[in-house]
Amino acid sequence: MKIPLIVNAGDSVGWSEVAFSDPVLGQITASGGWSLTFSFRGTQGAGGLDLVGTAAGSGWSFALTPAQSAALNSGSSVVVWSWQAYATKAAARLTVGTGVLRARPNLAGLAATAAFDGRSQAEQDLEAVRAELKSRVNGGLTVEYSIGARSLKKEPVAALLELEQRCLRIVRRERKAQAAANGLGNPGRFAVRFRG
Repeated sequence: MKIPLIVNAGDSVGWSEVAFSDPVLGQITASGGWSLTFSFRGTQGAGGLDLVGTAAGSGWSFALTPAQSAALNSGSSVVVWSWQAYATKAAARLTVGTGVLRARPNLAGLAATAAFDGRSQAEQDLEAVRAELKSRVNGGLTVEYSIGARSLKKEPVAALLELEQRCLRIVRRERKAQAAANGLGNPGRFAVRFRG
């Protein structure tokens, strides 16, 4: 599926999907009378969206209007939507894809004094792990203790270091993907040209 992974609230967003085949139902094409729909649902309950594709040759094109993308996020943090794509024709229905779409807030729609944390979950987790490691180094190395009938057991430092490395790998992948999306290419690659 070619649906974007991330959209900005208030933007016009478009993509297209190509025809495909199913072992039982045969060719699934717009020209063959099939409809393709994306249904978006989120944890916030109301406000889901069913987006029906427009026939474009044998495939379908999709367009979110600025009002529709704005409705996906009216707050100040990233909102995650689950989506499901399904094709229908008469009484036949076939789920053809599922995934997640992240809707970023429209910063221009937020007050200039509004709080905004644009970090990904991995970046926030990385900061929290590093803060815990720092507190352990500064005197909080106690891993387990009990007071009366209550006890607390913290993660060992080795587990925190492993979690830190996992978060770092995710953050690096996110930053590479963001750089590529911004047209900056892969920061891990470089090109050399030799002149003769």
